[in-house]
Amino acid sequence: MTSSIDPRAFRNALGLFASGVAVIATNAGAEIHAMTASAVSSLSLEPPLVLFCPARASRLSKHLEAARNFSINFLREDQQALSSYFAGAWKATKAPPYRFVDFGGVPRLEGALTSLACTKERIVDGGDHLIAIGRVVAIHRGVLPLRPLLFFGGAYRAVSDEAGTTAPDLVAAHDEPPHVFYAD
Repeated sequence: MTSSIDPRAFRNALGLFASGVAVIATNAGAEIHAMTASAVSSLSLEPPLVLFCPARASRLSKHLEAARNFSINFLREDQQALSSYFAGAWKATKAPPYRFVDFGGVPRLEGALTSLACTKERIVDGGDHLIAIGRVVAIHRGVLPLRPLLFFGGAYRAVSDEAGTTAPDLVAAHDEPPHVFYAD
């Protein structure tokens, strides 16, 4: 079945779902391999399962089959540089300061908001991405203040303490019909 949904419109629509930002890390021999991910989710409370979705073409995907475990490290709002660095978008010649520490045999990004140590349960096909499912075996909570780095609309954002407002489409009559896209 072929989709008639424009890939750019699809990506832009999904970009309007705010997400946290995480660094996924695993050991491959003596080396640590890490990547930035926003496609991270809880999957089950019992057993405690989480998932993340790396692109098949990512460097980390190549190491997932051999990996027995990995960590998911949720970034603080002041760690945007680390997100860019581990996403491969860092432009400076010198890396931003960071350090991985041992977390029960898995690398934990020091200073993260929260870190989850996971054993790999399975890797599932997800189109041009993989779905990596892990069982959480340890949790490390960072220090206060606990303010997450967010990604929304193609840009990094911060949590606001301001109260929201009523959605405009509920307040005024529409001047034009809403934009709706359907898959065939």
